[in-house]
Amino acid sequence: MKTDLKKGEKLASRAFFLETFLAGSKVVIGILSGSAVLISDAVHSVSDVSSIITSWIGLSIAQRDPSKKFPYGYYKAENLGALIISFLIFYAGGQMVFSAWSRLFEFSLVRLPYLALAISLTDAIILFFFGGYEIKVGREIKAESLIAMGRENRTHIFSSLSVFLGTLAAIYKIPYIEGLVILGISFLILKIGLETAKNALFALMDVSPGDEIEKEVSEAIESVVGIEEFYDLRLRQAGPFIFGETRVGIRKSVDVARAHEIADNVERAIKQKVSQIDSFVVHVEPFQSDFRHLVIPIKSREGLTAKISSRFSRSPYFLFVNLKKENVKGFYILKNPYQNKKTKVGLAVAKLIAKQKSDVLIAKKVGEIVSYALRDNLVDVYQTQEKTAQKAIDKFKI
Repeated sequence: MKTDLKKGEKLASRAFFLETFLAGSKVVIGILSGSAVLISDAVHSVSDVSSIITSWIGLSIAQRDPSKKFPYGYYKAENLGALIISFLIFYAGGQMVFSAWSRLFEFSLVRLPYLALAISLTDAIILFFFGGYEIKVGREIKAESLIAMGRENRTHIFSSLSVFLGTLAAIYKIPYIEGLVILGISFLILKIGLETAKNALFALMDVSPGDEIEKEVSEAIESVVGIEEFYDLRLRQAGPFIFGETRVGIRKSVDVARAHEIADNVERAIKQKVSQIDSFVVHVEPFQSDFRHLVIPIKSREGLTAKISSRFSRSPYFLFVNLKKENVKGFYILKNPYQNKKTKVGLAVAKLIAKQKSDVLIAKKVGEIVSYALRDNLVDVYQTQEKTAQKAIDKFKI
């Protein structure tokens, strides 16, 4: 996690030197050429440099280890940095609106037209590609400030081309174009500032990372063996990372050590599925249900009246029974695909049973290794001497 933040900090430092150079070039050439639209775009770039500094500082602070005063870390410093960036963007946009209004009714005297045109095109091309790189890295490490900077830099392809057109309009004395170009750039900047402020404020208010992330976390929880149910799933965004918690139901027959292991497995599965999860708390609750899913090895497809096979692993069929409040609510039969398998038959069958979400096996005899494999998948093993599946089920209900 800290490696991702370091990557973002390095990118912010590169952006600072690149955009400082471009902003300085536009300021100098804008003053020398007398292009008001180029100077306005330079103001835009200066605000970008301020934004980069803020993001740089935010990403640097976010890397600090949690302390007694900030036990959850400093990750939201990055969101705070993004919020400050939005204020700087608003200020730059507002200044340009006033500049645009005055330029609607007068022309700039452009003294070095070709140099002004060249710097506007160079700025557009460099920042368009660099902005794309910033967005890519920002999304990889979930850094809103980098994404915000990248989006703004991508818009330079429009603002710089507009500067190009505005400069041409000033050279050839075409009315209103220069002012309209500046006005268009200013509204584009204000729109970016609004989006950046919204994302930063939502993150500071512990916004949910969204339905897609919640779905991935839910799938990870459901994939863990031993989880009968889960509820009260809560996720919150903190800087580029996500924190969460949930309650999981585990059968009461599971001992404390095994329940703790299942909780650890849930956390591990979630972090593997969603890399930006920094911390996830699992609260274990006893699962109470009157539903059981039984499996019985049988010799034929006669259903509940079928005779129980004495050879568990090489039984021709398996009967799966849904039992609710001691009443059979339904059943189905699967043919044993491993009946003629030469090696590790028992383990293969154990996996088959676990995949069917069975929680009780009733059989005449089960090997020790297979018994351990089943219990690892939270399948309770019951031995029976009854001849038919129905009688074994009746005995189990007592």
